[in-house]
Amino acid sequence: MKFLNVLILFPFIIYSQVFYLDSDYIEFSGNYLENNFSSNTYLNTLTDVSVSYTIITDSMPSEWDFQNCFPVCNPINTYNFGPLSLPADSSVYLNGHFYPNGVLGEGLLIMELSAQHGLYLDTVTWRGEAVLELDLEEVSNTKNIKYIHNINGQQLKSFNNCNYFFVTFDDHSTKTYYIIK
Repeated sequence: MKFLNVLILFPFIIYSQVFYLDSDYIEFSGNYLENNFSSNTYLNTLTDVSVSYTIITDSMPSEWDFQNCFPVCNPINTYNFGPLSLPADSSVYLNGHFYPNGVLGEGLLIMELSAQHGLYLDTVTWRGEAVLELDLEEVSNTKNIKYIHNINGQQLKSFNNCNYFFVTFDDHSTKTYYIIK
């Protein structure tokens, strides 16, 4: 009977988790004229583990650069890093920086984390947007605005508690703006 129990549990033992991420999808934004903007999460280990990463997707304007910090910052546009040996029960800083280099746009960066030489895989995605900052008077004085809405698609009547918003113009084009407070 013990042999049967071990046989039944064997697949779960093989595929048990050795690390997990606090967040695997991160959205953030910043002014396109800023040097960089970033956001982070943490990789948490359950056992002693060896982790490396590979950037499997980088969809961003060609003028942009990116940087990852795991646990220290790697050179700009590093696509592979590791392996890094981490002790059990540790929490390791995992950060994504976007450098818009003065170009408006949106970037997507997907990192595949590999532990124990590819036996355990997970991904983390950063979606960042470099936006144009305007003050509310400048936006309000624009004549061809159809409507203004927030990130959830709700039409705005005031700008309280809203860091950035989307303006749809009479020609159905949309622009993203960041509010200067």
